Amino acid sequence: MIRGTGLCGKITALLKDKSRILFTENKVIDVVAAFAYNTAFNLKAPCSERTFYTGGYPERGKIQLRISDLFTRVNKLSVDETNKLLDKKGHDGAILLDVREPAEYEEGHIPGAQLMPLSSLLDNINKLSLSKPIVTYCTRGPRSKSAAALLKRQGFENIYYMEGGIDAWNGLAASGRFETGLFLLEGRKTPEELIILAWSLEEGTGMFYSQMKNLSDDEEAKQIFELLINAEQGHKSKLLEAYSQIKGREITDETIQQEALKGYIEGGISIEEVVDLIRKGDSKLQDVLEICMQIEANSLDLYIKILRDVDNKITKKAFNILIKDEKAHLARLGTLLGSNKQKIRMNK
Repeated sequence: MIRGTGLCGKITALLKDKSRILFTENKVIDVVAAFAYNTAFNLKAPCSERTFYTGGYPERGKIQLRISDLFTRVNKLSVDETNKLLDKKGHDGAILLDVREPAEYEEGHIPGAQLMPLSSLLDNINKLSLSKPIVTYCTRGPRSKSAAALLKRQGFENIYYMEGGIDAWNGLAASGRFETGLFLLEGRKTPEELIILAWSLEEGTGMFYSQMKNLSDDEEAKQIFELLINAEQGHKSKLLEAYSQIKGREITDETIQQEALKGYIEGGISIEEVVDLIRKGDSKLQDVLEICMQIEANSLDLYIKILRDVDNKITKKAFNILIKDEKAHLARLGTLLGSNKQKIRMNK
């Protein structure tokens, strides 16, 4: 039996309380049993500094937590409060940290989130900025709270966890690995190169929407895609303006077209791949609109990741405009999905 006062007394009290069981998404941890098991490895350490492992067995190499981490008080944010923080600070002024495992991230994540699993958090802590607010999230909350506590003990003062996790998130999630779309950045580091890349993706997405318009016989559906085509054209115009400002002279679409990457849509996905997917399936307008929303969500994800590495003010401004507009596109597509046109079938 563990005896004592203070923190050790709290541990003793847990023995009589069902709250000693810590629930996570993937396992149930008996906090006291884990502590007792690991005491053999920590007998010389003060009670508050003794450690346990989330799997209960140190040889498994799971994340090592101090007992005091269980009682570290960290601030929580609701989904709405998280959105407000990101809107206020900008996606380059705050860090949204996904502490789940890579497979979970790939299945679906909040656009712009940085992947740093709880299981390897301490090994990658030097990659985080002490000066920026950090919001951790997981599936439902337990892991993100533990991650926030760990970071707070390491000196991160402006740290929060998002209550309810991605299950409470009311926006569309991006999909794919953290590296999805980032292969397009290889060899592209200058402001001009990044703007040309974005222009290329907007051009490709416009071409995709044009093909979707041609596949539809419904006039209202055609109008929907025409709106999306015009939106992509507007993005290209804004990027062209930014490129001209950087160069100090007027630049035309034809000039950028010569250096543009061809065949990809926003988010770094092949146009041919998506069109083939739609042609092979018995797709309804609803199916296509959902694909469009996923494209826009992945685009938002990629642009936020690019924004973090941009220093040029003109380029930063251009990508911030794109990010804002992508959010508006998602809202518009979401409204369209609720219309009575969603059962219309597409031609092949």
